[in-house]
Amino acid sequence: MHPIVNEPGFQAASMAAAMASVDSTVDIDSETSDAAGQYPLEDCGFLDPEVQRIMRSNNEDSREYPVYGWIDITQDFKSACSELSLGELAQDMLFGLFEAMSAIEMMDPKMDVGMGYNKNDTAPHTFDSAVEAGVLKLNNLTSEELIGVFDALFSCIVSWLEGNSMDQVLFTCLYLHSPAKIEDKSLKAFSHAVRHLIIIVKNIIISSSVNEEEDFQLYGNSSLLAPEDSLQIANIPNMLKEAEDELVRQSKTSAQPEDIMAVVHRLRFMRHFYQAIYSFDCAMVSKVDEPTINDIYKHLNASLELTPQIKKTIDKGTQPKPESECPNPLGFSSRVHDRSQPPTFPRSVKMRDRPSSITFLEELVQRLKYACKIIRMRDYYSSLNFFIDFSRRSGQCILSRSVLQGLFLTCRRLVFGTIPVKDFLWDSVRAFNSPPILNPKNPLAGDPDIQMSLDSFFRYCISTFTQFLRICGFNRARQRDKLSRFIESFDSIQVDAARLDSHLSMLANEKANEGNEAAAATLKYSAQFATWVLYNCFRAMMLYLMSGFELELYSVHEFLYIYWYPYELLIGFIVSALTRTENNLLAQEEYEREQQAKIQAATSAKNRNKPKPKKNKKQQKPYRQEIFYYHALLSMCGGFYKAMGALTKDGRIRQPMPKFDSEEIRFNRRFAPFANLTSPPPVSYEEFKSIREHMMRAPSSEIYAIAAKHFDQARNALESIQNPEQEILDMLQVAKVNYVVMNVLAKGHQKDTKRQPDFDFSKHRHFPIIKLN
Repeated sequence: MHPIVNEPGFQAASMAAAMASVDSTVDIDSETSDAAGQYPLEDCGFLDPEVQRIMRSNNEDSREYPVYGWIDITQDFKSACSELSLGELAQDMLFGLFEAMSAIEMMDPKMDVGMGYNKNDTAPHTFDSAVEAGVLKLNNLTSEELIGVFDALFSCIVSWLEGNSMDQVLFTCLYLHSPAKIEDKSLKAFSHAVRHLIIIVKNIIISSSVNEEEDFQLYGNSSLLAPEDSLQIANIPNMLKEAEDELVRQSKTSAQPEDIMAVVHRLRFMRHFYQAIYSFDCAMVSKVDEPTINDIYKHLNASLELTPQIKKTIDKGTQPKPESECPNPLGFSSRVHDRSQPPTFPRSVKMRDRPSSITFLEELVQRLKYACKIIRMRDYYSSLNFFIDFSRRSGQCILSRSVLQGLFLTCRRLVFGTIPVKDFLWDSVRAFNSPPILNPKNPLAGDPDIQMSLDSFFRYCISTFTQFLRICGFNRARQRDKLSRFIESFDSIQVDAARLDSHLSMLANEKANEGNEAAAATLKYSAQFATWVLYNCFRAMMLYLMSGFELELYSVHEFLYIYWYPYELLIGFIVSALTRTENNLLAQEEYEREQQAKIQAATSAKNRNKPKPKKNKKQQKPYRQEIFYYHALLSMCGGFYKAMGALTKDGRIRQPMPKFDSEEIRFNRRFAPFANLTSPPPVSYEEFKSIREHMMRAPSSEIYAIAAKHFDQARNALESIQNPEQEILDMLQVAKVNYVVMNVLAKGHQKDTKRQPDFDFSKHRHFPIIKLN
């Protein structure tokens, strides 16, 4: 921006425009002007002559009207703007770039709603005017017309869930304005169901609070949702069921039963889908239990079974006219709410077509079924894994994300509506690494000082750990934005966990000095609290870094240090935390087995009975699969780090011009959210630079060979995972292909070329297949 408002040339042009406006007003009769600066009606160009005649014919004082004298300064303004060179902008203290970008361009059809109409156009139909004109049928609708209206409403619901305004999509259907006046029983029940479904969905999304402005439009003309009668939300399924039964009876005597049954399938789908969503809403304000989830499952499965029949009969309904904004020729008025929208509202809405809308609803039902599985997750570790996996599968669906949040942490701020968050975290630490001090049978479980320290620690953890799960419920782009500010909060939790571990260690030493070996052994493995906090912190850091690949935020030349950080620091800490946890669990099992053997030996000595030898049970390793996964992840990051180093050394990675770019600034900004953490310790750019220089001293062929070795290690680790999911199989294929590519490059293939390889992320969102050109 180059402001020139203080330059003499621009000031002279502005003064000329001002003087021209003053000269054009001196001829106005002073008798027609008062102290408020009003002008005669003849000079009010915005008034229609007919309006002026009517105003004069009235005996009312014309000063009651807000009349102004408009002056055409177009030529003066253009003359002043001629002083500006191409690319220059005029900036004022009260009108800068922000105001310029937010301004509305008048008379632009995309911005000015009034330009969408011609003077001769008739006003858009409302419900009452459409009924009076005979263009809106309230009774005796054919099956073809009912199917067309229902399918159009399904498209409107999907478009609304994708972020469009409720007024611009759903309430373009005139039947939703006054469903109580509809005489057709099926259409009346369906319209009531859609209206109440809007209210329920809005309640779920608002209470879950994981939506952003790009996900969902919460605001609209809420007066349209005001109840018209005493109809209760719970009565909607009965209305739909009565309409279904009546149509089923008609189909038995009809010449075309297939058309009537197509209407029945849509009513039945709406009934089951409505009951499932209504049950979700009720569970979110009370409690989530197995009977409720089983009932929801029943309705979702019934909805899922009906979607194939609906897809087959889409063509039986009335279809939208070509190049028309209305999703259906009957019952819709696309511009009925244009005048009630804010002036900056997006005017053009592209609605989903009917086949893709039914597919969307089918996938939505599948996602809602999957969200119900959260009730099986009884600890924080499994819940976090479920939230992350759910976000990866259905991160763009606001309704399913909101339902998942509401099921887990209800409006009563209780986990599943019954468990306090503090107790849930307490049980989660016991399930994760089982500290002996948390065992209710522990002799120190009733110690008031220890219990006070534990209670204080878990209360302090509530906010951070619930916020982590909530962040996983946002869309993928917002997750990264919120994680960048959230990760810092783990630092204070780490300090508190270290303080608790230190306190328990001191108590263990005191008990050992007192000769109380049992109590000392109970406190021996006290580092588990810090391990639990660090593990979750590392997971958040890993999510933040890897999300940059999914969102395509990194340039290719940045891959080098993005893959370097997990390889050198992050994944190693995660593996160390899991290994330490697993070793502690195994040691505790061994200790408990020894204590039990001593008790059995003492009991058998008293009874003088020879104890029967018991077979040694094989010790369980609960985190072995996850450790294998992170070993594979470590090798994958190492392979890409080495591969990027060798490609950079060969000059095959395009680098930005140093004049316009600074690698140090990029590095610091990429890892800025980690700068305030105590563990892992922050790494400066100079440290990274020295490590990279040491790695790149070797010949590029040797670095390629090391990268190939890393990919081979990743392949071995991934193949050792039992019952792999699709993501594991995709990573395995990436590792195999890149292993071959690195071996080819290590043997000198394309040694003299400088073309940059392609990095194909289509197979895996974090690890690309390297393709040579």
